[in-house]
Amino acid sequence: MRRTFRQAGLGGRVRLAFSDCLGPCSEANGFFLYLDGRPYWLRRINSVEPFAALLDWLRAVLDGGGRGLPPVLAERAFAWTGGGDGPEPPIDEGT
Repeated sequence: MRRTFRQAGLGGRVRLAFSDCLGPCSEANGFFLYLDGRPYWLRRINSVEPFAALLDWLRAVLDGGGRGLPPVLAERAFAWTGGGDGPEPPIDEGT
């Protein structure tokens, strides 16, 4: 994922940090984004394909493109304000 991020050309425009857990650990790998005053939580970005879709979407947003999440990301989006075990998983990944 680090290599994919470097290749995306978003360095200096997007900050990416890796950590053990952002809170809802049951939904790893979780991403938190804050764009235009709005929080976005994304769950189970566990392979390069959804991560690349995330980077493509971020690039489009930063270049003035649409704000709506593409379907591969929208199905992974959730709202979370902290505490508890995290949201109920909507994605059946065979786990």
